[in-house]
Amino acid sequence: MPGSAPGNGTPVRQVGRYQIHERIGSGAMASVFKAHDPSIGRDVAIKFLLPALCEEEAYRARFLREARAAGGLSHPNIVTVYDVGEIEGRPYMAMELVEGQPLSDVMEHGKPLALKDVLVMGIQLARALDYAHSRGIVHRDIKPANIIRLKGSRTIKVTDFGIAHMDSPAGEHRTRVGDILGTPQYMSPEQAQGSKIDGRSDLFSTGIVLYQMLTGQRPFLGESLVTLAVQIANEEPPPIDKLRPGLPPAMRRLVERCLAKAPERRFQSGKELAEALNRVLVDLEESKREHERPRIVPLRVKWAAMMALIVAAVMALTATVITQRQYASMMSQVTDYGAALSRFIAAQNAVAALSEDWIAVEVAVEEIMKTGDFDSVTVIDREGLVRAASRDKLVGQAYKAPTSELLGVRPGNVQVSRYLVGGETVLGFEAPIIFQDKRVGWVALGLPERPLAQVARLSMVLMAVLVVVTVLAVAIAMYFVADWFAQPIKLIGESMAEVARGRYDHRIRETRRDEFGLLYTAFDRMAQALQDRHSSLGTASMPHADTPPPPPPAPAGPTAAATTPVSDGPGPAPQA
Repeated sequence: MPGSAPGNGTPVRQVGRYQIHERIGSGAMASVFKAHDPSIGRDVAIKFLLPALCEEEAYRARFLREARAAGGLSHPNIVTVYDVGEIEGRPYMAMELVEGQPLSDVMEHGKPLALKDVLVMGIQLARALDYAHSRGIVHRDIKPANIIRLKGSRTIKVTDFGIAHMDSPAGEHRTRVGDILGTPQYMSPEQAQGSKIDGRSDLFSTGIVLYQMLTGQRPFLGESLVTLAVQIANEEPPPIDKLRPGLPPAMRRLVERCLAKAPERRFQSGKELAEALNRVLVDLEESKREHERPRIVPLRVKWAAMMALIVAAVMALTATVITQRQYASMMSQVTDYGAALSRFIAAQNAVAALSEDWIAVEVAVEEIMKTGDFDSVTVIDREGLVRAASRDKLVGQAYKAPTSELLGVRPGNVQVSRYLVGGETVLGFEAPIIFQDKRVGWVALGLPERPLAQVARLSMVLMAVLVVVTVLAVAIAMYFVADWFAQPIKLIGESMAEVARGRYDHRIRETRRDEFGLLYTAFDRMAQALQDRHSSLGTASMPHADTPPPPPPAPAGPTAAATTPVSDGPGPAPQA
């Protein structure tokens, strides 16, 4: 391959078709440079094995093993390897150039991350590991430095498969011990004990990473390899809810299960862990929505109140109209009665008034007052003097009509009015005394309005009772009717929440023969379609919303997925 490999500095050189620009990272085994592939106009990261290690077969084998391990993977949460080659005896790999920071830099100040960030990134990590495990690859070095968080998002990419599937021949003992000393805090118990490991070892390391993201500190803090190995294999970490109060119990149990000492007590696959994390995320978002959502008025209460108000308004208006009409009708009857009675009294006393037989008139007035139906009876002669009255002190005096409200004139020229006597309302009737078409006096009759008002008041009370009873009956009936309607709506809402949590096998078992039954059937069809689609796509191919789509395949060379952007500062972050 034409070109020359860069040395320990950062000269701009040509490596095959790649134009080397600058060094962007380095580690114990390799250096990483930013490069450009002019054939397709793409920037890449190129990792070179350090010159001092190129002569040792163990390091060359490890470097190439990482390239082979990453080259067989293609996942949106694993950095992609585009090309593998060798120049002047130095192996290299061209990888996806990622703009971001490793989680080790994000958490370097020991500040816990937001729970949603932890869940979103944890789901992506679990899916990436499940994808790798399903292809027989165990990472063996899951740690924050090997998890890159893309700039300005929650998307992560797993990198550095350098010790994936490492065997342990005697010639590699020194290399492996060096690796363990580099990141012993993230080993699983089986790694610490030198036992055989599988994908569940990566899930233990994932639990340590989750613990650190949630609390800001690692669960095992031994200062030496031996102390750490003993802690990891035998001791329980500090309870996570003590370091971060208020953590959802489901999240606490999830991390504790990841950190179980026995592999069979952990999650058995990355898929299982991702589903558990997703359930916590769905519950968290639902809780947030419930908290932010304004308090609703239940349908049964709203319908009952609405119908009660409508019925109350209609019945109140109806009762008011009926009461007014009833009172007007009773008033008309009373005034007709009073007018007729005053005309009768005037006719009965016409001869006596003409002959000025006032004694007979007084006797007649006394007999009338004995009935108790009248407030007052007054007979006035044609000169305007009171000749007989229910109130004796008025007799012989000039008649003074009380200040009154004229209500009308009835047949026989009877004037009807309303006035107050001692705080009581009285209906007054003044009828002329006529003899042979000549007026010889008049009669002033007073009827108390109190009995009429009492009847009207009783009628209003009865109408009010009827309104209240009717409104209560309608409200109670509507409450139960609305509750009957609300039950299937609630059932559908709960079923949709179950599907949102990932339970695509959830179905509505209730059978109904109405419109809600049709809605239940439509929901079951939708859930079945989602389940079929989910099954056909597979969990690994359904990244979280924060996970970008997988990169397009490279036009040439072994294509894979595994990069390592780690940066000492801003800009691309490759891992050496």
